[in-house]
Amino acid sequence: MTRRVALAVCLIVWAVAPGWATEFRAGKTVSIEPNEVIDDDLFAAGSSVLIAGRVTGDVFAAGESVRVTGPIGGSVMAAGRDVRVTGAVDGSIRAAGQNVSLTGLVGRNIAAAGQALLLADTTRVARDLHAAGGTLNVDGRIGRRAAIAAETASIRGDIGDELYFEGGTLSLGPAARIGGDLVHRSRARPEVATGAVISGQTTALPPRQRPEREKERRSAFPVIFALMTLVFGLVGIAAAPRIFVAGADAVGNRPWWNLLLGFLTLFVGPAFVAIVMLTVIGLPIGLLMLVLWIAALAFSCVPVATSVGRWLVEKIKRGPVSPYLGLIVGLILLALLMQIPVLRWLISAAVLLVGLGVYVRAAKGLVADMRKTPA
Repeated sequence: MTRRVALAVCLIVWAVAPGWATEFRAGKTVSIEPNEVIDDDLFAAGSSVLIAGRVTGDVFAAGESVRVTGPIGGSVMAAGRDVRVTGAVDGSIRAAGQNVSLTGLVGRNIAAAGQALLLADTTRVARDLHAAGGTLNVDGRIGRRAAIAAETASIRGDIGDELYFEGGTLSLGPAARIGGDLVHRSRARPEVATGAVISGQTTALPPRQRPEREKERRSAFPVIFALMTLVFGLVGIAAAPRIFVAGADAVGNRPWWNLLLGFLTLFVGPAFVAIVMLTVIGLPIGLLMLVLWIAALAFSCVPVATSVGRWLVEKIKRGPVSPYLGLIVGLILLALLMQIPVLRWLISAAVLLVGLGVYVRAAKGLVADMRKTPA
């Protein structure tokens, strides 16, 4: 690859980061006061994020605690341990967190994932709901269809059209209203309280059965993928330390900014690649960007594992640690933590988003170096 092509690719990846945002707020605590108006898109990252003012554009927020209480003219994308959206949102809500609570008006759709999800009785969604998690409670109104995957789901509100459920236990409360069909795929029959209304048909689908060969392949996949990740990381550290070592160093530096960048890259990346393919840059660069995006997605754990492993060994050894050793120790530690059912999805999501974020930051640093170097 020539320097010009490499520079073009890096610049495109850099463009995925919100450097073009009109308003950016970062810090340990980020607060948009009730009397404040953001007349454009807002990007906020911090340990605690509170958006109480009015935002006319989209909101992208990441933090340990994210609160959106003010009116939002666009859509909301939020990630964190505890996410709460109580203000009116004219667009859609896309949220992920350990606890996600939505209690306001939503002009379009909701897509949410979390260990515990709540749509309060004040929630009004104009269109569709797509949700996945451990425990889900829907007490509000969904204008059209709802698709839910959960271990336990409780519907006590109103769903305008079809409800599709897949998972463990589904219960319909006395005030539940399903305007269309109820389709469920679970081992247990739905619990329907007296007074609940299902306007359409109820269809029970058999639980998904995996053939024995598929089960064997699935059991072998984690081992194969772990070995691929180890090889990829070792080669990457040796061949491109400016990306992989710098990325590992950036994991603990502004972690919530890493999380927000990863969140943006995950969702904006494919759309940006599609746009690039239609521009003068052309199809080859777009395809190369897509490959880089997929590789970053698949091996996002490499910089995180390297950083965690080096930190752990430094605590024991009390001295400089090779990034190769850090990678090995970090991968083992992450593999052990992901065996804990309660933590598995949370750790996986955090590693994915932070890893993507540090890759983008490392690429931006590489671009800066290349621009300083004479051709």
